[in-house]
Amino acid sequence: MGKVPALRVGETVLFESAVILEYLDEVTPPSLHPSDPLQKALNRAWIEFTSELFVDLYRMALAGDREAFEENLAAARKKLQRLETQLAEGPFFNGAGFSLVDAAIAPAFYRISLMDGILPLSLFDHLPKVQRWSSALLDRESVRASVVPEFRDLFREYLAADGGYLGSRIGS
Repeated sequence: MGKVPALRVGETVLFESAVILEYLDEVTPPSLHPSDPLQKALNRAWIEFTSELFVDLYRMALAGDREAFEENLAAARKKLQRLETQLAEGPFFNGAGFSLVDAAIAPAFYRISLMDGILPLSLFDHLPKVQRWSSALLDRESVRASVVPEFRDLFREYLAADGGYLGSRIGS
């Protein structure tokens, strides 16, 4: 289907990040979902919400011009502002314990940090809870080890090769 990520389980191929996360959570105890059914449902809803953030970040990364970049940056900021209202003291989405919502959004925070290294985005300005959440996730060994060591360079090469607005800012 041309989608990434994909996971092959025997002869079956799963696609869509949230679906793969749910599957892995079910087959790899202990579950990262809360045990309370209502809280679990809310977490699933926020995982779906984070999927929309990935779309904004993807469009932002590959935007052909500044106007498209700024439009998607504003959409991402709006979603992060919404997340700010959902967070308590943290450090994670549900408080002290790492959950599937955290696993779902960690790659977004990682990509934001990479893009911010190319062009300051100020996405976390006035969002102290989101900033704290991002830092807590990016400080986790499991998150750092979830990508190949050369991911930063590969990401920058990908953006530069695309020739879009952000890629053109690499090295400037």
